[in-house]
Amino acid sequence: MSEDAREAVLQIYDAVADPSLWPDVLQRVAEQVNAVGCIMFEWQTAPAARKLAVSVASSYYDPAQIDVYIDRFFEEEARDQDIFEAHSLLLDRIDLVQDDVLAPSLEALKERPNVQTLQKLGILHRAAGLLNKDNSARSRFSVQLGADRGRLTEAEQNHLGLILPHVAKAYDLGGPAKQLADEHYGMLAAMDRLSIGVCILDSNGSVVIKNEEFRRQLAEYRVFRVDAAGKLILSKAADQKRFETLKADAMNHGKFGARPRKEALSADEDVFLCMEVAPLHKSQEIGSKAFDGCIVYSSDTSLPFACQTLPIKTAYKLTDAEMSLVDAIAEGLTNTQIAEQRGRAVPTINAQVKSILSKTQCATRTQFVRLMMSFGTDFLAANRKSSSL
Repeated sequence: MSEDAREAVLQIYDAVADPSLWPDVLQRVAEQVNAVGCIMFEWQTAPAARKLAVSVASSYYDPAQIDVYIDRFFEEEARDQDIFEAHSLLLDRIDLVQDDVLAPSLEALKERPNVQTLQKLGILHRAAGLLNKDNSARSRFSVQLGADRGRLTEAEQNHLGLILPHVAKAYDLGGPAKQLADEHYGMLAAMDRLSIGVCILDSNGSVVIKNEEFRRQLAEYRVFRVDAAGKLILSKAADQKRFETLKADAMNHGKFGARPRKEALSADEDVFLCMEVAPLHKSQEIGSKAFDGCIVYSSDTSLPFACQTLPIKTAYKLTDAEMSLVDAIAEGLTNTQIAEQRGRAVPTINAQVKSILSKTQCATRTQFVRLMMSFGTDFLAANRKSSSL
């Protein structure tokens, strides 16, 4: 990977803690493949119909103007998005689908009304794909190419194939910071408002700052500790080995393509701690110089959390009985507690949970909870549901 691409990846992960960086991040990605810009869309479910909305766009664009375009050509763009999605879902890896799938010929493509409007704006070809194939409603990436050039070259596709898994992971992990930013709080300044544990490590792996929830987890569980030198250490050797790999180099991240939740560390199945690591190269809240540390999120999934479970049922074709278990898991109940609550045998509940894991391609219950969180959850501690246990 070129030095320019490596710098782009570092900037991508800085957006985990600072969502205001995304427009410049996406513009840099676009420029590296000689594109006009990049846009990330998501489907929002309205009472009457679904709505295609801009999540973030590269700095070249005015998001308000994109909204005007979508409103005008909603039917055409909805059709295009559905076609791109159908082709993108074929593989776990992130391969952008070129717009030759949208029409039988270039001439036919140019005759479409939305494409004709794009050409007037200096854009002809597009390529798109899903950055998160667990939840196809969000993280829909699109790159727009100038009318004076052709489709993406093989070299450009290969470059995006290296970059986009990092975009997928960073965007997936950006939920807590985005929720704070929406309430006009900076990530590091308002860490204690989060219901998940947050810990910032410097380039040596030493703890710089941690929030209240992370301190609680340190005190209550033995899955990680801070040693005499101030370094965060995971108790299990296998977890520590993966942890060191993720800390060592930003290029070691993004290995799971469009399934970013699979990179999470299941620190301990007995207490259902789910840990995730993202590089932190620079942060205005830390200082203008290179920091070269990392940010660690630790979710105690034995606690109840608010999650949009209905889309999970639709996405994975879960039965009503399985959905009742999904709701119980979101309430923070273990399999044994679910069995006791419902007067069922623990092996029966275990079998039903195993079926859910199989359908959702999750290796562990902790990984499944991480999947649930990708469908939308509330990360603010003040809003978290109280446990009835």
